[in-house]
Amino acid sequence: MLHRTISRILTTTTTIILLSALLITLTTAQQQQPKATVIVTIITTATATAQPTTTTTTTTQEPPSYTSPALFQSSILDVSNTYRKAHNASDLIWNTTLTQYALNWAQECKWQHSNGPYGENLAFGYPNVSSAVAAWGDEVQKYNFQEPTGFTEETGHFTQLVWRETREVGCAAVDCGYNTTNTTNDDDNGNGKRSEAGGGGGGGINGTERPQGWYVVCEYSPRGNIIGGKKKLGDKEFFKINVQPSSTYSGPYNTGSAGNGAQRVECIKGLWWVVLGWWLVLLTSG
Repeated sequence: MLHRTISRILTTTTTIILLSALLITLTTAQQQQPKATVIVTIITTATATAQPTTTTTTTTQEPPSYTSPALFQSSILDVSNTYRKAHNASDLIWNTTLTQYALNWAQECKWQHSNGPYGENLAFGYPNVSSAVAAWGDEVQKYNFQEPTGFTEETGHFTQLVWRETREVGCAAVDCGYNTTNTTNDDDNGNGKRSEAGGGGGGGINGTERPQGWYVVCEYSPRGNIIGGKKKLGDKEFFKINVQPSSTYSGPYNTGSAGNGAQRVECIKGLWWVVLGWWLVLLTSG
């Protein structure tokens, strides 16, 4: 009689543990599903083997991160290296030569790529420089780590930002003002944001559109988004080496069929408890 009572207690306890483990597993998986983020991108395909990228939104704010050189530099490095750490890439260091190149181009206030020797990300109109860099990095949500297709217009900023072979960065920002008469081929969608993609190394609207507000230019060395540079590997494998997922990153990004490493670890832990629970049920039933 006592043995049956103990067995029933153990069975009930085990069932509770089992159900709790299942609940934890399902909750963890649900919480880590990718969240959609809308970002407007403008990316130009260059004729070189590496592809520069651009991003745009609009605002009228002018915070200190644009006007203070020290804060500008630290903000870019902090946000950039946060994304790079999450994807197994070393920290970028600031390069004054790249910075001067970026400044020279930003002062032109041309919404197109410089077609220079470096990797290049562009953005204008963001409320601060941190949000501009974050817009590039958040394209990770659209990137498929399992089946990368090389450079794409949707993820080109992100891949340059976390490219493992890239070691240095230099950026500049210039207030290009607001030109209300700039309507040449302007595809304004009515919500204050525009998007465009071009080819042949050009940019903007036939190279004539002027960026509105604060114009951010970042140069990277060695350049990323290399296409056709490693023929023995192929673009797919070369991108897998340079743009990596991370088992320690729990943010909302799309890893394709590979899945998120942190999510897989949590699910495995939950399944382990499920197996243990069923084993205890069988043990006490006997």
